[in-house]
Amino acid sequence: MPSEIPSEESYDMRERYKSLIRQLPARTYVEKLIDVYFHDVNWQYWGIDEPLIRDLMYKWYSLPFNVLSGSGPLALDPMLRALPALLFQMVACALLYLPQETEKTFESLKYTSNMTFDDLSVEYSEAGMAILTLLGKRQMSIVTVLAGWCRASLLKFSGMVTEAWHQVGTSIRDAQGIGLHRDQADPQPTADDSGEEVMEKMWRAQHHRMVWLILMGWDLHTGAVLGRPTSIDHRLINRSFPIDAIIPKNAKRVPLVPRTDDDPPTPLTRGIWSWQVMKTLRDIQDLEKEGTFPKDFTKVEKIHAEILDIKARTPPPFRSENPDTRFDHLPECWWLPYARAQLPQLHAFNILALHRPYVFTRAESRNAALQASLEMLESQRQQFAALDTAQHRTYSLFFGTFDAVVMVASIYILFPREHPELLDQARQHFQWAVDRFEKMAERNHLARSALGVLQAIWIRFKKAVGHGFLTCHCSETARAETEAASRWLASQSEAHAASASSISASGSASSHRASNATSASTSVPSTSTQPTPRTEMNTPMGSGSGSGGTGPSPQSVLSDNGALITQELALPTDFDFGAIMPMYPMGDIAYNDLTGVLGASIGGSSGGPAGPWGLADAASPGNMAAVTAPPPSSSASGLGMSGPHAHAMPMQEQFPWQFGGEFGTDTIWNVLNQFPS
Repeated sequence: MPSEIPSEESYDMRERYKSLIRQLPARTYVEKLIDVYFHDVNWQYWGIDEPLIRDLMYKWYSLPFNVLSGSGPLALDPMLRALPALLFQMVACALLYLPQETEKTFESLKYTSNMTFDDLSVEYSEAGMAILTLLGKRQMSIVTVLAGWCRASLLKFSGMVTEAWHQVGTSIRDAQGIGLHRDQADPQPTADDSGEEVMEKMWRAQHHRMVWLILMGWDLHTGAVLGRPTSIDHRLINRSFPIDAIIPKNAKRVPLVPRTDDDPPTPLTRGIWSWQVMKTLRDIQDLEKEGTFPKDFTKVEKIHAEILDIKARTPPPFRSENPDTRFDHLPECWWLPYARAQLPQLHAFNILALHRPYVFTRAESRNAALQASLEMLESQRQQFAALDTAQHRTYSLFFGTFDAVVMVASIYILFPREHPELLDQARQHFQWAVDRFEKMAERNHLARSALGVLQAIWIRFKKAVGHGFLTCHCSETARAETEAASRWLASQSEAHAASASSISASGSASSHRASNATSASTSVPSTSTQPTPRTEMNTPMGSGSGSGGTGPSPQSVLSDNGALITQELALPTDFDFGAIMPMYPMGDIAYNDLTGVLGASIGGSSGGPAGPWGLADAASPGNMAAVTAPPPSSSASGLGMSGPHAHAMPMQEQFPWQFGGEFGTDTIWNVLNQFPS
């Protein structure tokens, strides 16, 4: 069994290794939590091969004590020595997915009275990372890569997006270190292998390919969401894909046979198809390098058509409309309804990412991005309704909603006369997004931090298209949700106003970040059971409403956007929309501390120096001063949409909300800060 001879320096490593593995729960708890992981977590990506891990666990718990106490980890096979690190990460993830009815089973794992499963999860995950650090980068194995990737999954699930992105990069380097990016490094059968050994090596090669596929997908998608470069040069990758095959219980006895349409889909099927959807992000990121005015807009149209073609080829069991449901009743296919709500979000995000650089300069791209955002929000609503409270941390629930809401609101704020036929849907989905974030806030700190941003956007959204809110043609249920959300946002402002008053009285700093921990006095009603009108993304480029040929040149942008300028808006008539950087709301939350901020009255004097586009700087985050609270009787009408005097309050008496953070002057947030709130 020993893979190398221990050196004199192995004593410290051995003792440190033993102290870390002692932190693993008892075997019975580990096995139960691993069961939770494989049932509730692993289906989402299918990155961890269950038969492999079960086999390694059996070997681990069969180790003689003298191997660990005498020879130490260096005497173990590389996969086995890294196994505790992976078990720590899997157990940490499982603790965050525990169904409420099973939480009592694991209460004894806590060692203080007020300890939470979140605290326990963090400790287990840190212990796993300590093992990886101790073992170093020599003689790594697929288990090392999986432990790092599982850590990234936990960080992303917990809302630590920046840390997750860095961890994904580390896992990619580890994978490249063991040759996971090359076919030549796959386990190769030899002439001396038995039939079982040949089949086992084929399945191990299949697993290696799937892990690399997951890492490539995460690299692409995370980079597109955060606006960051990828760690892999995808144009140079020439790697065989895994085969969509029926997953066996025992890889030593079942050959690798491709799955047919009459066989039930597996999480592997979903993972392979997800990559087919996401791989267009490679071309999208290459196109972004050309800026907001590419030389040839036909490239945009070609990628758009490719995305629609991929969507049309969605396997029947994964279709959101008229799906093939004949496998839904099978116990091993319990996850299919969840997958149907998630996959359309990938298509929608691709279209949103494709048109993101051009939404401020090209009407056709605005139309495509708006419809994609609404479809993403509808899929988010369906996915959220299907999940229990323990899964409210799911990362896709946040980024999919937040990016789409910001895109929808920004389009209507800057171009309020466009797309009136979609305004009702946009308003309803904004309410449902606030509703979801309020419910998620207890378990998702990203949702908590975004509530202030949503409030600042909501005020401007309402002002830009106020006529659409006051004469809403939506259902009475949706109208009630709108009014309830207005009362909720008003209660948030009242709480922050009281905080700002006390700060002003004590001579505090001139700016104050919004506190998202304040509990709402009036909750937004739960998601309505009334279906939202569907927004189709199947329209080819050039046939949507408001389409505009191949896009305006920088000099012709103003004629395309002339309807924007009104008396209430602070943008000058010669405003250059091409100067606004593409929006990466998730990246701004993660990297630039984007938040909703209490600011100075915008309705007062604005005689400060001109901003970067000739805008008044009096309301910029750096110049905002804390203000006293408005009278309680006026707060609701100032923020809400109901009441006969909704717009009667003078602007300088309103309680202003601005966007704060470390963003540049060429971002959408700085532009929106010029708008009255």
